[in-house]
Order: sequence, then structure tokens, then C-alpha cells
Amino acid sequence: MKKNTLARTMRLAQLAMLIAIQAILTFTPLGFIMIPPISITIMHIPVIIGAVTMGPLFGGILGASFGVMSMLKATFAAASPADIIFSPFISGTPVQSLILCVVPRILLGVIAAWLFIGLKKLIKNETASIGLSAGIATLCHSAMVLGLMWFLFDSLPLKEVFATMMSLNCLLEIAMAVVVGMAVCKPLLVYLRKQKLIQK
Repeated sequence: MKKNTLARTMRLAQLAMLIAIQAILTFTPLGFIMIPPISITIMHIPVIIGAVTMGPLFGGILGASFGVMSMLKATFAAASPADIIFSPFISGTPVQSLILCVVPRILLGVIAAWLFIGLKKLIKNETASIGLSAGIATLCHSAMVLGLMWFLFDSLPLKEVFATMMSLNCLLEIAMAVVVGMAVCKPLLVYLRKQKLIQK
């Protein structure tokens, strides 16, 4: 009973910490790494870390949190005119903007979690499973966001959707998710197992 309570408390603490990190990354310049002439976002990484270490439910919650924060940023601190379509309050198309903000982000967490669970069973290598899950989930997230921008808003030509997915920005975001995901998730999983807070 005590062990279950401790595990639940640890998960909630981890969830709260990752949401706090999301807020810091979203509302400060820390969410972007500037390598002129490009910028790389790392705001998707806390979602992937939570998904891999806590499962699809918490991955989905963190994804929803990411979506809501991106919506608030687009509403109150849009960095460019393109950001306006992420705000249901000022885009003029609230339902489409809400879908664009929230749905791909929730699916990012769910996809990353299920990929990790499936790949770990398939290839029997936890570190590789983390890296593959992080990379594939990031690519899926980019494809969903860009695809919805094209489908719901006509703000991107279809050819540009694919070009953006293959751009240096997108590839570096995938690389960052893989590297940081493996660096953070593997020792965190080892620690959680050592404390008997998750199953082997």
C-alpha cells in the first residue's frame, strides 16, 4: 500500500516537474536553440521524456499541456504572423486552431509511449528503443502539425509541407529529441526501477 502511494506521488511529482519545464521552455527563449540562421525548438522533449518514463496516459497529459501552452503563447506573445493560427481567440477559426494546438501534441505523447513499449519488446534494447521512439514521435508530430496547417488553413502548400519536414530545422529537432531522450530517460528509468517505483 505504501509502495503504491509512493509510486503515485513520484509520478505526480514528475508530471508537475515536466509541466514546469514546459512552461519555462514555452514562455522564455530557452525553448529555442539559436544556431544562425536557424532556430531549433526543444519544447516537445519534456512530452517525450514523460511518455517514455510514465506511459501513454501521462504522455497524453503532457502533450495536452504543451498544446495549451503553445496556444497561450500564440495568443499573448506571437512571434510571427503565422503563430496567429495557433490561437483560437484571434485566428478567426477557433475550432481549427484548437485542433491544431492540442491534437498533434496529445498524439505526440501517446505515440512516443506506445512506440517505446512496442520497440522495447521487439528489439530488446532499451536505449535504442528510447532513441527510435523519440525520433519517430518527433517526426510524426511535425508531420501532423504541418499537415493540419495545410488541411485546415491552406497556410502551407502541400509541397512546402514535405520540404519543411525534410528541412535542417526539423532534422535537428529530431536529433535533439533522440540525444536528450536517451540521455535523460535511460538513467531515469534505471533510478525508478532501483527504487521499485516501476516494473522492469
